[in-house]
Amino acid sequence: MNASVDNLNANADLTHIEVDTIGEILNISMGAAATAISVMLNRQVSITTPVVQLIKKDNFDYGRLEPVIGVEINYIEGFNGANLLIMSIDDVKKIVSSLLGESDIGVNSSELDEMHNSALGEVMNQMMGSASTALATFFDKSINISPPKIIEPNAFYESFFSAEVGDSIATVSFKFVIDGLIDSQFVTVLPISFVKEMVSNAMNMDGSGSDENKVQADYGNLIGHTQIPRPIYANEATPSSNVKSQQSNRRGGAPPQRPKEHKKNVNVQPVQFDNFDEDESENNSPDQLNLDLVMGVEVNVTVEIGHAKKMVKDVLNITKGSIIELDKQAGDPVDVIVNGQLIAKGDVVVVDDYFGVRITKVLNDKK
Repeated sequence: MNASVDNLNANADLTHIEVDTIGEILNISMGAAATAISVMLNRQVSITTPVVQLIKKDNFDYGRLEPVIGVEINYIEGFNGANLLIMSIDDVKKIVSSLLGESDIGVNSSELDEMHNSALGEVMNQMMGSASTALATFFDKSINISPPKIIEPNAFYESFFSAEVGDSIATVSFKFVIDGLIDSQFVTVLPISFVKEMVSNAMNMDGSGSDENKVQADYGNLIGHTQIPRPIYANEATPSSNVKSQQSNRRGGAPPQRPKEHKKNVNVQPVQFDNFDEDESENNSPDQLNLDLVMGVEVNVTVEIGHAKKMVKDVLNITKGSIIELDKQAGDPVDVIVNGQLIAKGDVVVVDDYFGVRITKVLNDKK
C-alpha cells in the first residue's frame, strides 16, 4: 500500500523522513499486535503496510469505517503522549463473537453489553500490550501504557481531540485481515508532537544524524534483520523499479577479484605438546568445574495436579464457589516440574500442615 501525505510541502509539521519513519515504527508494533490477535482467535491475522497521512484535525474523516469505536492508549513510561485506535464496530463485534464462541452478538446494534465490553477490553490489552513490548525492544528502553480506554462509538472525537493536539494530526491506516472473519481497515491517530518524539528517539538511537538509509538499516538490526516494507509517498514511483535498480547495482557488477597469491615455501615441523601433571588435570576436569559452578543455582519446582481448557465466556462467568473440572482423576499421580521440564511423578501428602509431594517415579530421558 502507498503512504499518502496531504499538503506536506505546505505544512512543515513533518518531513518526508519523519513520515517514513513513523510508518515503519507503527508497522513493527502492529505486527506484534497481529500476532497477539492470531494467538487469541487461533486464526491467521494480517496487518499490512501502513498508509500515512498528515492532515488538518478538522478535516479528519473516518466515514468509510462508520459506525466506529475508539480505543485510547496513553503512554505512562518511555514516551509522553497518546494515540487513538479507530475500528469499525462491526469488525469489533466479529472479533468478540469469535473469541466468545458466539455466532452473532447483534449486528444491528451499535452497542456492546458488559460481557462483550470486557472481552473487547481483554483483546485490546493483549493487542496493545504486545505492541508496546515490540516498541520497547525496538527502542531498547522500558515502555509502559495504561489500560486501553474504550470510547463509545463516534464519541471519541470530543474525548481525544479535546486535548491540545494541535491543528494537524498524523493518521496511519492499516489493512486488517483475519482469515475467514474480517477484511477491513483500522486507523491510528497520533498528535504531531508524539510523532516527533518517537521519530527523534528512533533517529538518535545510535547518535547519528537523520540519514534515511541509516535509519532503515538500524530498523533491520533492531528487529532481527526482518525486512519491513517501507511506506511510499503518493508522488513517488512504485518500489519495484527502485528495488530492481538497487539490486542490479549491488549484484549486477562483477565481483571484486582476489589478488593473486604467490606460492611460499612452508617449513613443516612436528607438533610438540606440553606435558601436564596428571593429578592436576584430574582434579580440575572441565566436567567437575562446570558442576561446581551450577550447584548453587536456584531452580523453580512446580507441582501440577491437572489442567483444564475453558472458553473465555466460561472464565468470565467464574464466581466464588465455582468448580473447575481438571483432566486428572482422584488418586492420579501429580507432575513434578523443574524449570518447565517434567522430571518426576508423585502423590500429594501433608507435612506439618503444608502440602508436599512423595516422589513415586523419577523420569529419566537418558538412553
